[in-house]
Amino acid sequence: MIRAEYAFDLPVPPQEAFALLSDPARDPEWQGACVDARLLNGEPRPGCRYEITFQLIGKRMTFTVEIDEFEPGHRSKFHTLDGPFGYVGTYVYTEHPDGTTGVHWTFDVNPGDYFGIMPKPLVRKVLVNQVKKDSGKLADRLAQAARPQA
Repeated sequence: MIRAEYAFDLPVPPQEAFALLSDPARDPEWQGACVDARLLNGEPRPGCRYEITFQLIGKRMTFTVEIDEFEPGHRSKFHTLDGPFGYVGTYVYTEHPDGTTGVHWTFDVNPGDYFGIMPKPLVRKVLVNQVKKDSGKLADRLAQAARPQA
């Protein structure tokens, strides 16, 4: 099992951060490795299932995932039902005094032999670096959208 985790800030309130990050259908908007995502049985909520496809480390991977927890503005959690390997992901949202949001992402993955001889620390580093890059771009985009237009 590999645990990858990363904390980042978004310049929006927790409800807005949650609405963006915890809706799988919006993952392609901000996740560079996400090729496609579609909800399978209604709106995001506990029990909602979705199909998501990633292109990462030269591999295209499709998973069926189920949302376990969905507490708007606070926490979301999901796990794989089907795919090349299993994972569990969590986002925890914390409001900062200035109204912006701290997000703590964790990702527990059991890749088995899917990535061949790639060492587990390298898999962890690739995952964290992808989230670091994606969350930074998202924070910049949200900050630009919040600036008054001259």
